[in-house]
Amino acid sequence: MTNPDWRGIHSVLVTPFKADGAIDFARFEALVEANIANGADGVIVCGSTGEFYTMTVEERDALFKATVAAAAGRVPVLAGVSDLRTDVVLDLCHRAETAGCNGILALPPIYAVPDEREVDHFYRAVAGASGLPVMLYNSPRRIGVNIGPDQVARLAELPTVAAIKDSSGDIVQVTELARRVGDRLSVFVGYETMIRAALPVGAVGVVAMAHQLSGRLVRRYFDACAAGDKATADRLEPALFAIYRCFKTGSYYAGIKATMNALGQPVGAPREPLLPFTEAQQAKVAAILAEARVADAIRSLA
Repeated sequence: MTNPDWRGIHSVLVTPFKADGAIDFARFEALVEANIANGADGVIVCGSTGEFYTMTVEERDALFKATVAAAAGRVPVLAGVSDLRTDVVLDLCHRAETAGCNGILALPPIYAVPDEREVDHFYRAVAGASGLPVMLYNSPRRIGVNIGPDQVARLAELPTVAAIKDSSGDIVQVTELARRVGDRLSVFVGYETMIRAALPVGAVGVVAMAHQLSGRLVRRYFDACAAGDKATADRLEPALFAIYRCFKTGSYYAGIKATMNALGQPVGAPREPLLPFTEAQQAKVAAILAEARVADAIRSLA
């Protein structure tokens, strides 16, 4: 298989819900359009930020199709296929391929805390489930296991494995990944706050949570870091890091939606088990945004 050479900003989309809890497809399609207009190099549907764990297979299938239609071939569409049950993951791989997605993003089996042998077995199944290229997804905090450089080097031998999203937050691990597999896989970090540290050591992209709510802020920041433009990166960094502080005010994925809503980008509430931010949490988000003048920073780049 030809490596798709994914790189740059791959925006992992929230899933907007209506007041009755149904997916707001019109709003979702508008988000896809805005992400592409603001410089996303790819979009990811039904990732963790998209609350995949709250959705039925049919809902995820519908979102795969909606994303492909909205992107209209302008950027790659990666489908999040993570689940606990391997048969569900493989079904989602087939559905993503049928929907016209360009690749898949898959965590190791969630909750089960598999060992290395079991993770290898799982990814071999995923890699053979469709003709789509695969982005491995390392998220030790969420899954309880770390996919280290030795294991990634083994998995890189699978012909459909094309990239890894590393959300370890460990720049030493990212450095070793880039050194070990950077000639075979596109190495992405999972947080925009790591862009500045990760690009010089060989990472080529970020799976971005803040891009969808910050206009062209992340695009300009990424490009400045890639070009070694310290002055621009220094100027934009406070607003970007403030956005991440907002996310951490409560549960992360509820925090992303709370921040979007606070910035006048309505995406509704999260689905349970997460809950909308309390008034106190919303006030804290508003204070962080105001102190860092985030809205002004976004407007200045429009």
